[in-house]
Amino acid sequence: MAYRDWDRIRKGKYIVTTLRDKWNVSTFHEVDNLDTKGIEKAENNYEEVFIRVRELLMDKPWCCDSRDDVLTMCQAITDTLKENLLIRKE
Repeated sequence: MAYRDWDRIRKGKYIVTTLRDKWNVSTFHEVDNLDTKGIEKAENNYEEVFIRVRELLMDKPWCCDSRDDVLTMCQAITDTLKENLLIRKE
């Protein structure tokens, strides 16, 4: 049985995707500017959800300790919604 794994980590304006299997590791960097992009510039439903969640959580004393925490949480929420087919293609 082959070992396969992947993860996506938000790093400010880009996503780092790392794919692993038994013999290889591949890393991809995708710039999407979702850390600062406004809702009017959202290119799809995924980006709109990310931006709306980011705007909801940013600068709230009851939420996160830092901007990076907010972005990490937005990434996790948006990816989970997409994986569970709650964000559909347009």
